[in-house]
Amino acid sequence: MTRQAMILEILQEEGFQSVVGLAQRLDVNPSTIRREFEKLERMELLQRTHGGAYPMKHLDTPSAIKESLHKREKRAIGKAMADKVLDGQTILLDSGSTTLEVAKHLKHSRLTVVTNDLRIGVEIAERQSAHLVFIGGELLPNVYTLWGPSSVQQIEHLRVDVAIFGADTVDEQGIFNTSSYEIELKRTMRSIAKEAFFVADSSKFGREALFKVFDLDQFTAGITDTMLDPIRASHFPVPIITVNPRNDSGI
Repeated sequence: MTRQAMILEILQEEGFQSVVGLAQRLDVNPSTIRREFEKLERMELLQRTHGGAYPMKHLDTPSAIKESLHKREKRAIGKAMADKVLDGQTILLDSGSTTLEVAKHLKHSRLTVVTNDLRIGVEIAERQSAHLVFIGGELLPNVYTLWGPSSVQQIEHLRVDVAIFGADTVDEQGIFNTSSYEIELKRTMRSIAKEAFFVADSSKFGREALFKVFDLDQFTAGITDTMLDPIRASHFPVPIITVNPRNDSGI
């Protein structure tokens, strides 16, 4: 995990952090934290204040930083979800770093994959592991997601067996996003699917996010890693399947 990714994760989970406190926590000089704060502020990912910084929660974290977070957990979750996909199905993969891991672990040859994520599209196209249906639209800043009215219209004419979604935040009330851009698109995706799953590493549970996308009763199950408290997992209105990232043979 990069230092910038670690800083962003701490800010997102805990809110305001002082330069001195964060430097002690990461075992670096305060000047190093100030430089990282400056870089992240230029990327509009945090807001500096006297002596510290706040997260900019309404913005998406760039994909390059997201992908450095919880890699092992995401790989294990992606493999577990891919193992549930049946040969011959048509699946829809929401945009995101964890759904990208699902795409990487798909093993059946008679699949149709629908996605609005450029990286997932390239993954499927280069491996020639499935028939690809790509959803076009306008590219969101900082990420590889296509969205907009044309995306919604294209999706409305499709039907899929399974939709697989990522999440910025998961709690007992539902799935939330840090921005409102994709809400209509995601809800349209869910409306064309016979069933749906969500995939999210344990750090996504209990975070704060502004925009509610789904109620959890719209999902067959969710998949996360074993760092999620099992007592808390039992309180969710849908089954939460946990996988042990230490069993990931790709590590």
